[in-house]
Amino acid sequence: MPSLTRRRALLTVASGVAALAGCSSEADLPMIDPQSDHDTIEDYEVRHVRNEDGVVLFAHRAELPTPSDEGRGRYARHGRSVIVSEDDLAELTFGDVQEAERLRSFVTETDFDSSSVYLLSMPVEACYEINLQSATVEWDELERDDLHPHADFCRTHRPADVECSVEETHTVGFAIRLPVAAEQSSGMGRGMSSSCRPSPRGEYFNATVTPASGGGGE
Repeated sequence: MPSLTRRRALLTVASGVAALAGCSSEADLPMIDPQSDHDTIEDYEVRHVRNEDGVVLFAHRAELPTPSDEGRGRYARHGRSVIVSEDDLAELTFGDVQEAERLRSFVTETDFDSSSVYLLSMPVEACYEINLQSATVEWDELERDDLHPHADFCRTHRPADVECSVEETHTVGFAIRLPVAAEQSSGMGRGMSSSCRPSPRGEYFNATVTPASGGGGE
């Protein structure tokens, strides 16, 4: 795990301050917008999955709940977790469907000495899709080695040629790999817009995997 001093230096370079001082060759460092306490990270990677059976993809318990458990309905499909270590990953149970396995494998490939993962799942009506718009972290908390990520999403209609039923509910999942490490995470956030705009990457973000360079999906 990088020291706090080194992490602060990396974030400073990423924000562009060091670039002005002639250090712009640090191309592998995370790009962070320093305009507010919530700093936008550009160099993240993400895996996006959709399960059309509406199953629970992961949970913080030994057994996965089902949407009908305890009358929870749609709530059972909601999940959020910030993973900063192998211990955090061990606390999660993933479903036995292909989409859950793709999320799990993406998380296990993470080097937690330099990165972390914000994992989310949520229900969506069959005729809609949810796109990731941006990912941010709280600068002040990260300086204290406490990662507080925030992900902004938008909801829009699926293409007209997609067959769907208004009575069906699917589950979508996102694993966002952030190029920052921390000792812990005591908070997280999520936003949802009812319409989609071009993302900061200049596209509607619906790729299965987007590399750190911001290119197209698989």
